[in-house]
Amino acid sequence: MRIRLGLRSRVLALTLPIVILVSAALAGIVFYSLGQVLESSASDLARSEAIELQSDLPVRGVDGLLGARRGVDANRLIQVVEPLSGEVVAAANGAPDRPLASPVLDRGEVRLGSLDGVPGQPEGAYVVAAADAETASGDRYTILVAVPTRAEASALGQSTEFAVIAAVGLVALLAAVTTFAVGQALRPVERMRDQVEAIAATGAARGTLSVPAGRDELTRLAETMNHLLERMKRADASRRAFVADAGHELRSPLATIRVLLDRLGEDRPVDERRSVSARASAEVDRLAVLVEDLLTLASADEHVMVLNRTEVDLDDVVLAETGALRARGMPIQVAVEPVRVEGDQARLGRVVRNLLENAERHMDTSVRVTLTHDGDEALITVDNDGPPIAPEDRERVFGRFVRLDDSRTRGTGGTGLGLAIVAEVMTAHDGRVEATETPEGWCRFAVRMPVRPAPGSGGSPSRGRSR
Repeated sequence: MRIRLGLRSRVLALTLPIVILVSAALAGIVFYSLGQVLESSASDLARSEAIELQSDLPVRGVDGLLGARRGVDANRLIQVVEPLSGEVVAAANGAPDRPLASPVLDRGEVRLGSLDGVPGQPEGAYVVAAADAETASGDRYTILVAVPTRAEASALGQSTEFAVIAAVGLVALLAAVTTFAVGQALRPVERMRDQVEAIAATGAARGTLSVPAGRDELTRLAETMNHLLERMKRADASRRAFVADAGHELRSPLATIRVLLDRLGEDRPVDERRSVSARASAEVDRLAVLVEDLLTLASADEHVMVLNRTEVDLDDVVLAETGALRARGMPIQVAVEPVRVEGDQARLGRVVRNLLENAERHMDTSVRVTLTHDGDEALITVDNDGPPIAPEDRERVFGRFVRLDDSRTRGTGGTGLGLAIVAEVMTAHDGRVEATETPEGWCRFAVRMPVRPAPGSGGSPSRGRSR
């Protein structure tokens, strides 16, 4: 079973090893540096003592050389050695009778070395300075000065202990500070979590999160979540309105069909039964159209609108749809250019058909349709000589179940979904639709979408056709 640590524990688990490694590295550097300083101090002391004795030997001679040094520092072992025979001719401060070292020195040379211990002396290392010296009569001797490093080693050990204690204290302090700091940093997150849980408990995207002061990541997170909640709030309101409108629209034809079926069940003349049956069939067709429209918009909402993309001659689509309405006696003027696009021919035909049906419901006497190239776009305009849509309603008209003239639209069979479907289909085709007006004041709907140039045409438009 895998255990998931909290954020505080994970931050500590990440930072403490680094702090421990850094502390150990710093302690090692300090330990090494301090050891070098202490060793250098003992070496300098031994060297300076040896040089001083080297300079005093010609003046005082062997017999008087060590007399002035006795008792000055009992820790310094001093020997005067005859270099050829290796005999200790003079010693001070308990130095042994045997030479501490047997270096071969050049005239006047001073050399440093070390010893792990000296017989007859307390345990511990020594630094030894050897100096070549000469008496006034010309006799050469080797002067040895040994300085113990026990005090330095003891100081180094105590410093190490203090460093370890300080490092442990630093790690503990850092752990406490990190825990506190992470806790303080997470307080806004905890507050946002509580607020999100409270919002979720209501079952709807109501309310907003408090935004922490400053411009850090938590502030941006709260602002982003508030934007998301606002979008969810709008989507929830739209969904509720959509469900309410859809229920109302479905209830009306169903109620009508029930009444008509009840009348068919009664004993009525044949002609009346045929009339009632025809009305019921028309209501069923209306209900089928409404359900199809609802399914189309639902697929668009889920971003799963399936497009059977092929190369489409948009002029043929426009001519086919306008021809169907002309056959029903609709007065319509058509002017098209050959335009080829890539898209779903059936859904593009639905776009043209919905715009034509909308124009038919709102025209006074005539409808006009054009298809042209406009740069790299295909432009379809559907005009009717009815009043144009008011500027403040030109965005709202593409909403679902929006009827700017509710009584008139219901009477002519509109569901309020046609223009919404047009907008969704054009979005799926990387196009757009807009409501505007013609120069002479007619109502106009304009559809734009990318064109696909015909092979060898260079993308230039051909001569148009009018009908």
